Amino acid sequence: MSTNTNKRIAVKWVRDRAKRAYEKAQECFVCLTGSDLELHHTHSITLLLESWAQRLGYDISTDSGICAVRDEFINSHHSELYDQVYTLCARHHQQLHGVYGKSPAAATAAKQARWLELQRDRAAGVTTQPVDSPFQKLLRR
Repeated sequence: MSTNTNKRIAVKWVRDRAKRAYEKAQECFVCLTGSDLELHHTHSITLLLESWAQRLGYDISTDSGICAVRDEFINSHHSELYDQVYTLCARHHQQLHGVYGKSPAAATAAKQARWLELQRDRAAGVTTQPVDSPFQKLLRR
């Protein structure tokens, strides 16, 4: 098969295979709208795939190379692909990527989840009390 020239082609092969098992909710996690829905992974599939392939020494630069290992990748990253995902409307998905970037680092996954929970609470009219840092407590004394 031909050599990939587009960096997203390898991940496209993985996404095409993984999509069969995605369970997208019927509404946005944040605002509960049912239109213009997208699936958001808190772990960038591209970054996961590239680091996994490099760590194992797999060549995913060709169609045949990625097709040979994509099922192994999907099995190795089941939680990141299927459990650590959110259904979001396009507006909230864009807002999240505006905060965390196009390909958020894996270290931000928990922060993304917390941000989404805060946005959901805000959309529902729930107010949350900020947690004081030790420094803030000292300032009030």
